[in-house]
Amino acid sequence: MRAARIDISAGFIAASLVVPFGWATQVPPASPTPGTTPSAETPAREAIVRDALPPTIAALDDDAIRRIARMAQRMPAPPDPTNRFADSDAAAEFGRALFFEPRLSPKSVSCAHCHDPKQWFTDGKALAAGIGTTRRNAPTVVDAARRRWIGWDGKFDSLWSQALAPIEHPDEMGGDRRGMLRLIRDDTALRSGFEQAFGAFPESLVSRPSGDPLAPPPDHVGGSTPEIDRATVLALKAMGAYQRRLQSGPTRVDEFSDAVRTAGRQGSFAALSIEELRGLAIFVGSGGCFQCHRGANFTDEEFHSIGLPGANGRVPDDPARLAAVDFLKSNPFNAAGVFSDAAESTKASLVQGLRRSGELFGQFRTPPLRGVALTAPYMHDGRMSTLEDVVRFYDTLEGASPVGHHGEMVLQPLGLGEQGRADLVAFLRALTPKSTDLGGWANPPAQPARTNHH
Repeated sequence: MRAARIDISAGFIAASLVVPFGWATQVPPASPTPGTTPSAETPAREAIVRDALPPTIAALDDDAIRRIARMAQRMPAPPDPTNRFADSDAAAEFGRALFFEPRLSPKSVSCAHCHDPKQWFTDGKALAAGIGTTRRNAPTVVDAARRRWIGWDGKFDSLWSQALAPIEHPDEMGGDRRGMLRLIRDDTALRSGFEQAFGAFPESLVSRPSGDPLAPPPDHVGGSTPEIDRATVLALKAMGAYQRRLQSGPTRVDEFSDAVRTAGRQGSFAALSIEELRGLAIFVGSGGCFQCHRGANFTDEEFHSIGLPGANGRVPDDPARLAAVDFLKSNPFNAAGVFSDAAESTKASLVQGLRRSGELFGQFRTPPLRGVALTAPYMHDGRMSTLEDVVRFYDTLEGASPVGHHGEMVLQPLGLGEQGRADLVAFLRALTPKSTDLGGWANPPAQPARTNHH
């Protein structure tokens, strides 16, 4: 059936089909590529000039062509009202210093260890490995500021609230918030960065002859205080401000999309090869990939299950979004919490509106596809080494488990064949940004002399 065929590749890097997670949200409008001027919210409704299009694209129906026209329409990343320092350059520079700082970990594991700028802010491993090995693949943080939810399971609702988890996780960095603040306080360069962004370091956390309020607690467990948490949140918001700067630039697909949208007045119809054009036609047409990888960000921002077997080789065994909703609603650092700078915002209401449902079990976020060729291996657990492996899975469904409510297989093989798979992979590779320097923000900070502050 054609409907089933269109549904199959809807989530094709991490998720597809099945039931969107338990509540309704508004899908943001398509938006223009950085450096371009947006027209109407739905500019793709302009008349389609088929005579100007390459034959492969001219043969598509109007809706498919309009999907192509929307691909380049990116707006700037949405604001984060929960972080009043999100757009502060001083906070972003301090956050950069923390992101590359190995001393946040007793084993010298920095954030950049798993999110390496040289690998598009991933680590190239199936499962992220810090002090130990985690159960998830390290996703890129490039364009993460565009995500509604952060992480494969959407466990966090902001970049800043996510930043603490890897620092304190025993298999990742194995540090703690007291140690982080002690380092910031006692290191001249880090303390200067903190104070440039936020003002004087909290007097209540300064070491005195009578004792150090940031000393490890005797049992090395817990020991947080409101003062420690407030200062910790400032450091986290700086890290969020830095990651917000990691925005990808235009791709050759954007160049072609602009040409389609403007009948060749902008962009270039020659931006894509014939193989890439055939892959694009599959993506927006018969393959149905657009159903989850939609719009200029190539994601529906939702959570789905595609029936990948679990670690036991049979049914999915990772609760994924189900456990994430429980954590997110109880997390004191969420958008509606006391540390949010906009606890009454729309963003906060999204968290408050989350509902727990058994249908969320095993659902993972649909990842965006810009730069996807740079982020191998694939899927939430890195089980697929190449884009060819991913496309082959959706083409054949070899090894898939039933994912319907009653155990039925709701996905159907695409049947693209060898040439169709190669064309689709060629299109995905064309989503690689033409420049990968991210405006200079991919570079580590200059290394100042490290001295103690007394």
